[in-house]
Amino acid sequence: MKMKTEPIPREHYMSILRESKDSDFIKVLTGIRRCGKSTLMLMFLDEIKNLGVPEEKTIYINLDDEELEINDFRDLLSRIREEIGDYEGSYVFLDEVQNVKEWERAVSTLYLNGADVYVTGSNTQMLSTDISGKLSGRCQQIRVRPLIFSEYLDFREPGDTTEIFMDYLRYGGFPSVALAMDAMPSQVIGILDGIYNTVFTKDVVLRNSIRNASTVRNLLRYLMKNIGDRTSVRGAANYMTSKGMKVQAQTVEQYIDALEHAQLFDRVGRMDSKSKEYLRTSDKFYASDLGIRNNLIPFSERDLDGIMENLVYNELMFRYGEAAVYSVDGYEVDFIADPRGSPSYYQVCTDISENSTRERELRSLKAIPDNYPKTVITFEKYPLRDIDGIRIVNIQDWLLEGKSPQA
Repeated sequence: MKMKTEPIPREHYMSILRESKDSDFIKVLTGIRRCGKSTLMLMFLDEIKNLGVPEEKTIYINLDDEELEINDFRDLLSRIREEIGDYEGSYVFLDEVQNVKEWERAVSTLYLNGADVYVTGSNTQMLSTDISGKLSGRCQQIRVRPLIFSEYLDFREPGDTTEIFMDYLRYGGFPSVALAMDAMPSQVIGILDGIYNTVFTKDVVLRNSIRNASTVRNLLRYLMKNIGDRTSVRGAANYMTSKGMKVQAQTVEQYIDALEHAQLFDRVGRMDSKSKEYLRTSDKFYASDLGIRNNLIPFSERDLDGIMENLVYNELMFRYGEAAVYSVDGYEVDFIADPRGSPSYYQVCTDISENSTRERELRSLKAIPDNYPKTVITFEKYPLRDIDGIRIVNIQDWLLEGKSPQA
């Protein structure tokens, strides 16, 4: 079977780009490598050309191309000037911009001279440090993630939705992986290996000048193994030491920061129900893509609870942009979504058919004193849709809410 070659629109992100066109902000698309940032940028570039923007007033530069002789911001500005002339009224698209020294000076110059600027980066450190000076307050961050399940279906050939869901659970949502599942399934593991090795080498080891890469790799495996569990920096350091890799907690913290900046996982804090502040306690870690996680840690049904939590967390972040673990009167709720807006609460469980399990999952939600929506998401289907005002929903049904059936 041939792989699909036509770009597949991801309307969620395309609509954000359309709304942001010609706004008074530099558009910064961040996300783990190969999650689809470049394709989105190129699709949007084609779209604005079709709307009448002259081609000579647009430029796209892939700064991951090692053959380009662009070493610093001066080289970059010179290249752009040669292509489009006056910056005023131009549309500039810069892919993997963090590869250029002092890139923010070039972007600032373009912005101040009237260009509409779009950049991508595979490392969130570019937002926290590189942008903190010249571009502070002028950027709109657009976090691009690997495919959520409703998008994943668009990349797959029509088939049994449950079987496709299990593929998604095991191999994740990188667009290239989704396309390969039907066209060349035997190559999927190799594709995942390639993505992981590129991210780990370029965005973790080289960017942070890490000497002991094997220690960081083992730390990443430890965090991926324990997705959904509370994990402290000191606990991680003790584990590493027990395996013969003596490392200080401060160093582990630095390694975790490097892995998080590379967007291999999100670090999720616990929010207190009364103060609405994040507690200074152990955090949870969720993989940006389950395919990488399951490639590092062999897929096991024993890990299904954590894998389901991970899947729900990624979906909530896509839908709402913010999610946290919620602490209420000594109970822990798996997630609160949109806590600063219109919150909703979620418990995630493989099966609630046992009375003790069902009572445990409902107890935490019942402890929340407000009337915002509360949901239990299960892997196994449950005959009731509602228990005492708390919604019960199968994970596939929840993930596909609002999605038209496959043709």
